[in-house]
Amino acid sequence: MTETPLIEARNLSKVFAVGGGMFAKKRFIRAVDDVSLKINRGENVALVGESGCGKSTLGRLLLGLLYPTSGSVLYKGKDIWRMNEKEFKEFRRKAQIIHQDPYSSINPVRTIFQSLAPAMIQHKIVQSREEAFKRAAELLGLVGLNPPEDFLSRYPSRMSGGQMQRIILARALSVNPDFIVADEAVSMLDACLRIGALDLMLDLQKKFQHAYLFITHDLAIARYFILKGGGRIVIMYLGKIVEVGDGDSVIQKPAHPYTQALIAATPIPDPKISRERELPKLKSLDVPRLTEAIPGCKFNTRCPYSEKICAEVVPEIREVKGRLVACHFAENFI
Repeated sequence: MTETPLIEARNLSKVFAVGGGMFAKKRFIRAVDDVSLKINRGENVALVGESGCGKSTLGRLLLGLLYPTSGSVLYKGKDIWRMNEKEFKEFRRKAQIIHQDPYSSINPVRTIFQSLAPAMIQHKIVQSREEAFKRAAELLGLVGLNPPEDFLSRYPSRMSGGQMQRIILARALSVNPDFIVADEAVSMLDACLRIGALDLMLDLQKKFQHAYLFITHDLAIARYFILKGGGRIVIMYLGKIVEVGDGDSVIQKPAHPYTQALIAATPIPDPKISRERELPKLKSLDVPRLTEAIPGCKFNTRCPYSEKICAEVVPEIREVKGRLVACHFAENFI
């Protein structure tokens, strides 16, 4: 019997209207374009793509923070926008987010305890303020902030970036979630702190068994996260998922021309290898405007391998030798 996915996007789209007014014509940005994705219980999915490709919008759609233009989001097989008030409240407790900027996601005039306690009390995780304090101290101990009592009385301004990221992780875990969207969760940390933060996230996952949607623009970070914790890498381009693969198979042998270009553009610390490697000869280095409607494959205006069919027919995402790829000629690259 096939397991029901924990979270599922079915033909999910989100369109934003921009501009408009007395003299300007209204334009539309298709931030997420007919995306289907399944995330199982306890699974890791790393979502990778350039800035503006729709990664964060997809994450917010899966959390129920944005209403889709079309398509549906299912939690344990049930459409979240058809849930009753009690069911939706339970879903929102079970689906949490770790923001990129921890300082902007916590009230600066509240202590750390005052930021952690309300959600636990509201969702009846604890029954009193005393229980909330004890539970908050336990969580801070789990994320490596010791002695926890010292941190609970502090304000965000007295915390470092690394400490605040741990606070945000503790807050997400405080309501016993099934699913966490980590949106560029380590991008604001110093390079020396990032691996430690990823290791902490994965160690806590082993304890609490939640699933992660790990959103990043950094392929190296995504690869480390998936190799250490297991799971899949998903590549996104202009609102479309173009490639999905287990482990680091996507990075080792990319099947979509965009993935190839993304990997080739990743900096290499060895200057000799960097000078000698050949970058894909893209037809254009410019990313199309977000308001521009591109017929066929969205990458065809830049793809060095594009042919007539690419500009006319949208490629369906399909399985090719164990990989999911949205390319008419994927067999040529695997």
